[in-house]
Amino acid sequence: MSMSGPVIVHPQDDEPFDVAIARSLRQSAHTQHQITLLNELLSRDAYLAEQLGILQATWALTPPPATSLLARLRRWLAWRLCGPEFTHINATHATLTRIIESLIAHLDAERDARQKLAERLAALERL
Repeated sequence: MSMSGPVIVHPQDDEPFDVAIARSLRQSAHTQHQITLLNELLSRDAYLAEQLGILQATWALTPPPATSLLARLRRWLAWRLCGPEFTHINATHATLTRIIESLIAHLDAERDARQKLAERLAALERL
């Protein structure tokens, strides 16, 4: 399966990471490019679109690649000792990213509804 954007992985309670990743890849998700194109609010506010793109690209805590033996040991220890905390932080970041995307979509829907009501009111006033 070819993915063109980030995939949000949110493991459920006691779900192995490989199962959570496989489930996330099977679910249909909007990519960063699709969300930016679909929301009229983002097309009008370049700064918001840029910040949402950065948030979508960097929400996950991922350690830098380890090249030396000491760096690999430090990375292994950090993930071994703090793995549940990192998982919780990643899940929180993923949830917040989805909430922000959802709020932007709701703002667009509300703006469209207000515009349609204004058009209907103007049409009724002309009668």
